Parts: sequence; C-alpha cells; structure tokens
Amino acid sequence: MAPIQFARKYKSNRALAPIPRAVSALFLIAGAACAQDASLPQVTVDERTAPPQAEVSGFGDLPLREVPLSATVIGSEQLRASGARRLADLTQFDASVTDAYNSPGYWDYLSVRGFVLDNRFNYRREGLPISAETSIPLDNKERVEILRGTSGIQAGTSAPGGLVNYVVKRPTERDLREVRLETTSRGSVLGAIDLGGRFGAEGEFGYRLNVANENLKPLTHNLDGNRNLFSLAADWRVTRDSLLEAEIEYSHKAQPSQNGYSLLGNALPPPVDPRINLNNQAWSQPSVFDALTGTLRFTQALNAEWRWSAQLGSQRLKTDDRLAYAFGCSAEGNFDRYCSDGTFDFYDFRSENERRRLIAGNLALKGSVTTGSVRHALAFGLTESRVRNRFQDQAYNLVGTGNILGTAIVPADPTLSSPNTNRDERSTELSVQDAIRWNDRFTTWLGVRHTRLDRDSVLTDGTGPTGYTQSLTTPWLAASYALQPGLMAYASWGKGVESQVVPNRASQYSNAGVALPALASRQWELGL
Repeated sequence: MAPIQFARKYKSNRALAPIPRAVSALFLIAGAACAQDASLPQVTVDERTAPPQAEVSGFGDLPLREVPLSATVIGSEQLRASGARRLADLTQFDASVTDAYNSPGYWDYLSVRGFVLDNRFNYRREGLPISAETSIPLDNKERVEILRGTSGIQAGTSAPGGLVNYVVKRPTERDLREVRLETTSRGSVLGAIDLGGRFGAEGEFGYRLNVANENLKPLTHNLDGNRNLFSLAADWRVTRDSLLEAEIEYSHKAQPSQNGYSLLGNALPPPVDPRINLNNQAWSQPSVFDALTGTLRFTQALNAEWRWSAQLGSQRLKTDDRLAYAFGCSAEGNFDRYCSDGTFDFYDFRSENERRRLIAGNLALKGSVTTGSVRHALAFGLTESRVRNRFQDQAYNLVGTGNILGTAIVPADPTLSSPNTNRDERSTELSVQDAIRWNDRFTTWLGVRHTRLDRDSVLTDGTGPTGYTQSLTTPWLAASYALQPGLMAYASWGKGVESQVVPNRASQYSNAGVALPALASRQWELGL
C-alpha cells in the first residue's frame, strides 16, 4: 500500500530571475491581448522543467535525450510520490530493471537486462565508486540514475547490465522549508525535514539539510526495525568561475532480515503468505548497518569552453550481518533449493563487525574545440580508488531443520567456526572521450578507458593469501542522427570487463583463491 503523506512546503517569495521574469511578462502581455477569448488554455511557466541529465552516462553535461545510450533518471519528486525507501522500490520505473534480492533488513541486489549488478563494483555516488553492500537511504537523494548496458567506458570493472549512480540533494536557490510525516497501513511512521537555501552578501553560500527517522513495520511478522539519517550539503561560490562543494551523510539501520523463498524439490511453491517469517528464532538478532559517506568537489572554469574539476569521496561502513539462515536440503542432496516436503537445513549465521573502507578521487578536464565546421566535446579523466575490507571469523553453523510454515524451533550456535576474507584493492583508471558533432544532426562518439587493478586477499586466520595485477582496456563507439527535434536514432558498440577471484573456501572449491581470467562482455545496441 502506498504511504499516506502529509507535507507542507515554505518557500520565500524572492523575485524571479531576469529570464523567467521576462518570459512571464511576455505571457502576461499575450494573455491581456487575448483576454476576450475564453477558450484559450491556461499556460504555466515553470523554470524547473529542464531536460534530465545523467552523470552515470559519462556525458553529464549533455541532456540524456542527446546521448546514444539507454538510461533512466528517477527524480526526487518521483521518489517521494512513490514512497520509495530503498533501491528495490525503484524497479517500478523501468521494465528492464528488477530486484534480484529484496529481503527486508538487508541490502538490495538489482538485475538490469537480466544481469545481476555487482554490489562491489556497479554502484556510484556523485559519480565516484562506492560499495552497495549496505543500506543506502533515499531521503537525501536528488535523483537515482540507472544506466542500462555494458559500462566499460564509465567504470573500470563491473558486471554487465549497467550502473547505478546516487546524486545527493544540493543547496536550493530559493529558501526551502519542508516537514514531512508519513505512515503506512501496517504502522510504519516516517518523520523528515528538508531545509535549503542561500546566504551571504550575494548568496555565495548555500546549504541543504536532510534529517529523517523511521520506525519500520513491514507486513512480515517480527521484522520491526528503525532507521535514521542525517545529511548536510553545502557550497561556496568562491568566484564567478569557481565552486567548492561538500556533503556528508550518516545513516543507521537496524532490522531483522528475512530468508529468500525457494523451490520445493523440483516443484514451484504454492502462493506464499508474506506474513510468515522464517527468521523467527528466539535467538535471531537484527542486522545493523552504519554508514558515513561524503564528498568534496572543486570546479574551476578556465574560460567559456573549458573547465577542470577535482573530487574526493570517502565511505566507511560497519555491518553486523545476522540471520537464522534457511539454505539447501542435505537430505535430498540439493543446496540450491528447499526439500520437496517443505523443510530445509537451518544455520546460525553471524558475521559481525564487518568494516569496509573506500576512498576514491577523480581529476577531470572537459571542454570543446572547433576545427572548421566540426565541433569536438572532449573529456579527460583520471580516477583512483582504494578499498580496504576487514572482517572477523564468522558463525556458519548447522543447527537443525526448519520448515516453510515457520514453526520449527532450533538451538543457537554462535561459535565463530568459519574464517572470513579480508580484501585490499586498488584501481587506477584513465579515460578519454570525444563527441564529434559533424553538423546539427550527425554526431559520432568515441571513448576508451584503461584500468590497472591491484587486488589482494587473505583469510582472517592468516591462511590462503592471494594477489594479482591486471591491466584492462575498454573502448566504446557510437553514432547518432537527429531525425527531427526530440527524435534521435543511434547505434553503439561497447566492451565491459569483469575481474574476479575464486572465494577462499578450500572446502567448497578445488581452486580456492585463484584469480580468474578477465571476463569480457561486448554489446551492440540500436536505439530510437
């Protein structure tokens, strides 16, 4: 059921900017001249209806409708109107996007064009790589951008299917004062404030504050939880050509998770009662996600055609992952489904104090040059990211047999019996792009990204060290033709790369810890 919303906005009545004011005046004059014709429709001038742009495309300066690729931009108004709380709630906006895993109390997995996105490599925030192995709130997001297709020109390594980029809310030109209270039929209650505006002699300083707190009461029994968010974005217009932006966000979520359902032997299960909780043991504990994330960006215009920017981002995650875990059927020798009689193996799983650290930086130079009648829109980028993940031994212990009715009672076994894997990763990426506009209709697009990877891992007990270095190059080519205003045809070819290591589980894999050859994905796409 969609949430019931109670919201009030308070905005200042500052004068319109010169261009909107002049346009409004023209419409007033025209309206006065035609006042005797009562059949004329009302005209509303809205300065906010600019065509959407998407940083995730790699051509963030251009309207998305002019870029030869497939992407969806979900804006803040859509996020709020739909009552979206998490990534899985956004699948309603794009038929090619589905939720591969959407358990309450856990992080989401998205599938785009049939490919599951990798939560370690396929997500961006403000254009910089992040880990999506956490709960990411949407309350302070201006938009969520979803790229469909291979992403070799936008990312160093990533699973095929696409990318997701979160863009945070930034300071508003006009004063914004919003208080929201939302509730659902089950009893979840959200309270949030959104404050924004500018100050200073010439409005050179801006701010945007978002605070939210929600008590979570999903339909499934015994999965109540809570979450909160505090975020602040600020900017300083140092000069007419210089802009300094900073933002930081802290989020906390604590909520029990729920097991995914499965086949019953070789049969599809009957319709499932969504209220039944398979994680309902007396010893079950909530999963807890704490995240501190922020970015700092400086942009400098060199002249009317060129500008450079420097950006730094940091992410610090702490997770307690806990679940009465329903997995497989040893009685029938299957570990990808439940037993045919509706029972399953039950495990006590606990991986506590998981700590993930990611820092990323980007230097970019963008501009245009004209040679004769041909115009080049050029972009050069250098991106560096480092990942440091530290874990401790985990509990993964068989404690009995459960059933799909959720009535089984099994004992706890929190013994830390299974080692985890610590990881260190470093990625350096160099990219070059050129959009060559031959005339008003025809444009060719060229891009290439070269990536160097250094990755190491070792088990938490000090055994099974691995390490490897790879260099990868991913090109991208496209051509577009404007058939008429608002209608463009395009063709593109791109390459993407995945680079993986076999998990350090000697009991499950004969080649545990071995670096696998890079997997290349290639895509042709025609669009209209």
